[in-house]
Amino acid sequence: MSSIGLSGCQVVKVKQQPLSVSLSNERDSILVRSRLSEATLSVLASTGQEPEDCTDNPDACLTKLRKVPQVIDEQYLAVGSELYLAKVKQLKDTPECHSPLEPEPFSTELAGLGNKIVRPVQAPVEVDLKPYYHCLSIQQDLLASSLRHAYAYLFYTEREPSQRLFDNRQVQVRDFYNQALVNLVTLINQTNKNYQFSNKKPFQLGDNTFYFYPYLSQDKSLPASTELVSAYDLNFRGLQSINRRDGFGTEFVSILPESAEKPAQSVNTYQVDKKASDTGNKAQAKNNIHQARYLPVTMVAQPRGHNIKEILQSHAFDVQIYNPYEYEKIDVDQKSYPLAANFSAPYGLWLARTDLAATAYRSLLGREDRLVAPHLYMLEPYNPNKRVIIMVHGLASSPEAWIRLTHDVLGDTILREHYQVWQVFYSTSMPILENRYQIHGLVENAFKQVDPQNKATASHDAVLIGHSMGAVIARLLMSNDDFENKALTDISPQIRQKLMAIPAVQQRFKMQALPEIGRMVLLSAPLRGTDYADRWFTRAIRKVIRLPKSFVDTIITGSQTANIDQQLLQTIHNISLTKVQNGPSDLSKKSDFTKLTQNAHIVAGLPYHSIIGNAKGDVSKSEMSDGIVSYNSAHLDGAVSEKIIEGGHSIQEKPEAILELRRILRLHLEKLGDVSPNPSKAEEPAT
Repeated sequence: MSSIGLSGCQVVKVKQQPLSVSLSNERDSILVRSRLSEATLSVLASTGQEPEDCTDNPDACLTKLRKVPQVIDEQYLAVGSELYLAKVKQLKDTPECHSPLEPEPFSTELAGLGNKIVRPVQAPVEVDLKPYYHCLSIQQDLLASSLRHAYAYLFYTEREPSQRLFDNRQVQVRDFYNQALVNLVTLINQTNKNYQFSNKKPFQLGDNTFYFYPYLSQDKSLPASTELVSAYDLNFRGLQSINRRDGFGTEFVSILPESAEKPAQSVNTYQVDKKASDTGNKAQAKNNIHQARYLPVTMVAQPRGHNIKEILQSHAFDVQIYNPYEYEKIDVDQKSYPLAANFSAPYGLWLARTDLAATAYRSLLGREDRLVAPHLYMLEPYNPNKRVIIMVHGLASSPEAWIRLTHDVLGDTILREHYQVWQVFYSTSMPILENRYQIHGLVENAFKQVDPQNKATASHDAVLIGHSMGAVIARLLMSNDDFENKALTDISPQIRQKLMAIPAVQQRFKMQALPEIGRMVLLSAPLRGTDYADRWFTRAIRKVIRLPKSFVDTIITGSQTANIDQQLLQTIHNISLTKVQNGPSDLSKKSDFTKLTQNAHIVAGLPYHSIIGNAKGDVSKSEMSDGIVSYNSAHLDGAVSEKIIEGGHSIQEKPEAILELRRILRLHLEKLGDVSPNPSKAEEPAT
């Protein structure tokens, strides 16, 4: 009988459960599931309070909790931060908190014609927004309360943050803090799209006042109409990983309005604009140099107060907005902490929204007149103290070709601290000599725009990286060769002399090395052309590709204003129709361009490197090819290093190529004395 009685009283049983369940129970919170965290549920259970009642009325629940002496400050503050967020989540599911201005989702049951779903037409009705705005007001107060409790937990309890280093609860509360701030900033952004985040004008949100203090590279403020996107909610396909810096603060992407871009100065580049062509085709491109609009920012919101009581009663928040490229640490209550940052999100969001890859293909076929003139994109706010990396993509490509390399540069702390990236976007249907001329003027103008006096570190010893057609252009950008005497030799000497006397023609054939470049890297470079350009399917595609009409028009109309005789004008017209080839045709081994430039010399004293792909396996160098470019075409005598990597033509995406580029970029800094040499990494000899 006693054993039966004892067995009947047994209430604790044990069984194995999956590790995923154990970890979920230990670490999940209201942010990722419909239940409160186990830590919060435990505190509520020990004080006899129901989770549902506390979610419905957090204030009343916390008042009761405060009266229990066994509940310490850490427990009370952490529970409060989560409960207020749980209430916000609960409200968002109610009809009152759903914006009446948002369209109802499509229903698959709606009648339609064919596969097209058609909404039933309804007469417009007046919308009562009072319940919705009332709900927003309640949410604002709840989020501010959550932020106060989380902040007090993180910095003002008996134990310092460093003493809770291994606590799961600290990670949870940091997430509560971040999500509360994300939602508050989103509300500010939504309710006042023209608000300028600066220290000149505080923002009133319900009973709470937010004072913003920007610590940014640009004008010490975010312009009006700046869009702020939480970096936590972004998921990118195409990025191998996310480059982050762990620390305190909430990560955002700030998207500046297009009007915030500073106007570029005049540059020798075609303006694809009818008005410009009507006024003599003056070579201007005021909108072709793009300063960074997609920027990482990290926000830290601090309720005013010097102890837990003052912080919980405060309705004033000081919000610092940091540029994480320039700030690595912040001070809170006279102690220093690492500043969180997400360096990948702005780059990924820029690529996703601009859709440069589609534009590149349209421009290749001559269907994208907007891209006659090249564009230069600065990926971060200009920093006069950081060296510049200039990337020039290849045929039918765009800056998206550099995703992995750019991502790895941003992920390497040393490289991120010492380099800033500029990417050139150009139409690969244009003649290569024309693109070289246009890009030369574009890059020169970009340096003059940001550093007119040419005194900044950034204006010296930049690194030029080119892939495929971009590598061909890069070599010519770093050459002082004059091709005037070798070009157009099959026309009358008298006509040719007159033609070469025209400055615009001279500038296309007379190379001039960019003085700002201190090192160059060429990847998969068809320097002596490629057989691939003469295969039957490639020739068929070349016939489809046409030069943009605005480019051809510019040649003709520009010549007409040069005070030349009718015979020379006719010659120019014939040349434009018969000899001016598109970019892919220039890459043929048989092209006039290849014959003219294949032996171009790189300016003396410039260190340069080659990275070459080999998809042929274990063969001699003379037989090597990446499938498009042979080793013999890509090889350059005099290179500081030559790296042959197993792979196809898109070699810039291979991990081995990226590691080699990182080595070269680090070597460049060491040679300049910007960083100390790494004793474990000696400079590799040419192979």
